[in-house]
Amino acid sequence: MSRESGYTIVELLVAVMIFSVGLLAMAGTASVIMSTLTSTQSRTIAASVAESRFERVRATPCVSRAGGSAVSRGISEAWTLNRLARADDVTVNVTFLSSHRQRTETFRSFLPC
Repeated sequence: MSRESGYTIVELLVAVMIFSVGLLAMAGTASVIMSTLTSTQSRTIAASVAESRFERVRATPCVSRAGGSAVSRGISEAWTLNRLARADDVTVNVTFLSSHRQRTETFRSFLPC
């Protein structure tokens, strides 16, 4: 009998199954990565909005500083001031949409007077 070299149908099916599992794993990972990148981008913008608010409050004279709220770049922000002896304790809460959910981050800083 002569022996022919090649792949059997069973070997081919096993190879296709292994390849399919690998592709599905890569697709799932890509989905998670995209979700994480979108969430990170939203948090970065929210931090930028809070930093901008701190700078605006810092530029205001101490006696004129007051709390308030606003919407910037689609992100809601609310800030409060707590007057101390030589500084103002400023807290900025930003609310933004991340991964189809509302999230709120709180930033706090002491601004000298």
